[in-house]
Formats: sequence, structure tokens, C-alpha cells
Amino acid sequence: MEIKQLEYFRSVVESGTISAAARKLNLSQPPLSFQMKKLEEELGLLLFERGRKEIHLTEAGRLLYQKSGDLLRRLEALEFEVKATGQHPILRIGATPTTISLLIPMLKKFQKEHPHIHYELWDENSYRLNSLLKEEMIDVALLRSPVFLETLESRLVQKENMVAVFHKQSYLLEKASLKEVSQYPLIVYRRYQNLIVSALEKRHLKYQIICLCDDGRDAIEFAKPGNGIAIVPASLQVSDKELQLLPLQEKDLETEILLAWNAKNLSLETNLFLSYCVRKIYG
Repeated sequence: MEIKQLEYFRSVVESGTISAAARKLNLSQPPLSFQMKKLEEELGLLLFERGRKEIHLTEAGRLLYQKSGDLLRRLEALEFEVKATGQHPILRIGATPTTISLLIPMLKKFQKEHPHIHYELWDENSYRLNSLLKEEMIDVALLRSPVFLETLESRLVQKENMVAVFHKQSYLLEKASLKEVSQYPLIVYRRYQNLIVSALEKRHLKYQIICLCDDGRDAIEFAKPGNGIAIVPASLQVSDKELQLLPLQEKDLETEILLAWNAKNLSLETNLFLSYCVRKIYG
């Protein structure tokens, strides 16, 4: 199994058909089909269920697609670090879609103090960043609770409540509480489904969740046409003028943003960044 084969495989999956992938890769279809057949023969498994118009992944194909993405990204990161050897130290930082807005201002000011440091940013969910920290693939991350850190070190950055996001003309709310928003269709960021449902049921409120999303940004997009009210963390930036954002009043919807790191083999750059963050957060 070669790296080029994995790149071809991922292109086929993302394009939907071998012919579409071949056009994207500037290849003719027969060589690409041959590479996919060769990959299957080497593994001794079928990766695709070939349909008339498009392909579908087998269970083995889905696993290979998931794992190959991690592998190729790690190879890219390795290439980046090797090329930077002797030139600039690399600080590998992770952030989630709901913490990136906090990280960037911190990083901007830190960079002014340490202009010689270069960066590799990983945009993942908290569970994935947690794993990357434990595997020492990244140095430090801004995570959001709930997350089981186990051996990792962490410091509280801030606590944050949830907000309701909705189309202004569709839902005329002046203030948001669970009692009010539960009267309308809800769009929920899956990561906080248990937190939100527990808060609703604690108050014996009837509710209807019409959409569960794996990303808070998707929840906001789904709310744009007036499909329902999205409940997301407050740090998710909403810039659309047709949308309104109201803080939810209930304090039991509070989550924590954590600065987390693996204390093993801390680099000088990681120590500098941690010291800077702690100084800024705690004064």
C-alpha cells in the first residue's frame, strides 16, 4: 500500500465516481481503476460497492478512508516540521470551531513577543484534540467540556453559557429562556445534546429537536432560513444580519473552555506559550 494509492483512493471517495476522480487528478480512468483494484488485491478486501452511477464504500472502505485521512495529515505535518528544521521552531496548536475565536487573538499577541516561532493549527472537535494531545501529535489545545482528560494537564480559560440563534423575522423573541425556545423547533449541536435535553427535562418542558448537527456552524446554517432555533455555545461567531443571537438565561447550560496540554516532553515553545496564556488569563 503506497501513499499515492491512498491519495487516489480518497479522491475517488470524495468525487463519488472513478471517472470524476480521474478528471480531478488529470488522469485517464483505466490507470486509476487499476490502482483501486490493485489496492483491494493487496488488502484482500473489497473497498467499494460499485453502482451504476456512483460507488459506495464497504465497511473496510469506510475504515480506510477515516484512517488514511489521519495518516496523510500526519505525513504532511511531518514534512512541514522536517523542512522547518534549523529554521523555525514549530508550535502545534489545536482548537475547536467554538474556541478558535478565542485562540486567534491570544496567538496574535504571543506572536509579537516570539516572532521566530511558526505554527501548525489543527481544527478538530474536543474528543479528537484530546486524542492528538495524548499521542503527542499536537502540543497544546483549547478544548471545551465535557471531555475526559485523564493524564493531560489543563487550566480553565473561561466559563460560557449557551445562546439561541434564529432568523429575526421567523421568531420574535426579546429574551431567551428554555421555556420560551422549547415552544419552537430546536436545532441542537450533538455534542451538547445530553446537556440541553437534561436541562429541558429537569424543567418538565416539552420540546421537539428537528435537527442534530455534528458542528455548531452547521446548526447556525440550518437556522438561517427559519427552520428552527439553534442552541450553540456563545463563542460561535454569528455575523449574518438576518440572524439574532440571545443568551439563554439558564446557568446549568454552562460549559468550560480549557487550555490543555501533555506534560510529557514539553518543548521550549510550548512552555513559552503556556506561560504566556496563564499570565494573560490569570494576570
